[in-house]
Amino acid sequence: MNRPPEIRILLVEDSPSDALLIGEALNDVPDFRHSLARAEFLSDALTRTATTHFDVALLDLGLPDSRGLDTYKTFHRQAPDLPILVLTGLEDVSVGVQAIQDGAQDYLPKREIRPSDLSRVIRYAIERHRAATALKESEERFQLAISGATAGLWDWNLRTDVIFLSPHFTEILGYDGAENLNRTQILLDVIHPDDIDRVKASLTAHLERKCAYDIEYRVRTRAGEFRWIHSRGQALWDRAGKPYRMVGWIMDVTDRKLADEALRESREELQQLSANIQHVREEEKTRIARELHDDLGQQLAALKLEVSRIDNRAEAAMTALAGADLHNIYTLIDQLVVSVRRIATDLRPAMLDDLGLIPVVEWFSDQFSARYGVRVIRQIDADDIDFQPETATVVFRVVQEAMTNVARHSGATEVMLKIVRDGPNCIVSVADNGRGCPSGKRPARNSFGLLGMRERAAALGGELRIQTAPGQGFALSVSLPLAGGSSAG
Repeated sequence: MNRPPEIRILLVEDSPSDALLIGEALNDVPDFRHSLARAEFLSDALTRTATTHFDVALLDLGLPDSRGLDTYKTFHRQAPDLPILVLTGLEDVSVGVQAIQDGAQDYLPKREIRPSDLSRVIRYAIERHRAATALKESEERFQLAISGATAGLWDWNLRTDVIFLSPHFTEILGYDGAENLNRTQILLDVIHPDDIDRVKASLTAHLERKCAYDIEYRVRTRAGEFRWIHSRGQALWDRAGKPYRMVGWIMDVTDRKLADEALRESREELQQLSANIQHVREEEKTRIARELHDDLGQQLAALKLEVSRIDNRAEAAMTALAGADLHNIYTLIDQLVVSVRRIATDLRPAMLDDLGLIPVVEWFSDQFSARYGVRVIRQIDADDIDFQPETATVVFRVVQEAMTNVARHSGATEVMLKIVRDGPNCIVSVADNGRGCPSGKRPARNSFGLLGMRERAAALGGELRIQTAPGQGFALSVSLPLAGGSSAG
């Protein structure tokens, strides 16, 4: 059998007879066991509550060291967590009522205390105090949650249309707590005109069909600017399925929205830039293919012209087989031109794009030296030169063509390669120690390679010069402007 709980009671009473009556009434209470401690002075009672736990206090307001409501107020201030029952005389009922208004749990006239009444008020005082304490703690937790939350909390009573807004909610809208924003229409009025229908539709869908309420929209702050907020909420429905309350939160997500928009614009710009780069590379590929076609086409055309001359000078007695052989040569040349045109369409200066001009030139000269056994001496001083794509391509083609001619025709053992700035111009020079040109022969007369280099230099406003003599080598120099004309500095 379960024993009734024990209640620890502090009786603050200076009258021995009154204390005896109260003690006897407590002994007759069947609902709980108790332990009773008595203090005759208020000061003694406060000392006891500081060192001992009690469940309830029975407080007489007329004590030797304190009288009237001041007795209760002092005791309650020093022991706020202890429920208090006020003991009054028959003539002091109004004082008891006033004590309740100040926070006492109840009052009892000392001369008419019955065990049943005493049991009831003690148990009621303890339970009421526990409920009040729990409510206070809950409210404190709620206030702490509100004050510490980064979201603005709202609580909407759908029956009265009154909304509770946390301080952070009003801060997001730019208002202070003293301003009245407790009606739904006021909050709907600050929503951006382009978003209001969407918000109302989402709210209706949640209240009528219990769809999720989770939406982002813009609101106009008190300063007149629009901010993006993210709002979520949850309604409560009664047994009839009618919503009667809805709670939720909002968060200011303007910074994230702006960041997302900036990221989207950056991606679009990157895609556009990528498309532009691809377009430029396609144009570069087309230009290089055209140059390759022109150079090789000119050389093949010259070959075809020479063969034609041989054909015209052939003796009348040439056999039919020899004529057929010449025709086959023409056919092969035509096929070669077609093949060159097809292959050229797939070319592009990728290394120049990826590595830059000077690293590519250095790599090419190293490969040239290893392949042909010709020593290459480089003098490159181009750190302060900003090579634009057109200029870089011409410089590389000049170096490539000139050094290839050295390997094919000069018999040189050494080549001096220079790329330097000379005032507003870039000077590209390739000089070898080979046999040079025979006396009386113009180097560029039938050299389509040199003609191509002259055309490239001229297209950028530049100039090509040649110095050569028998036994003194061959020197080719190209001057390209770095500013103005068709080149960019």
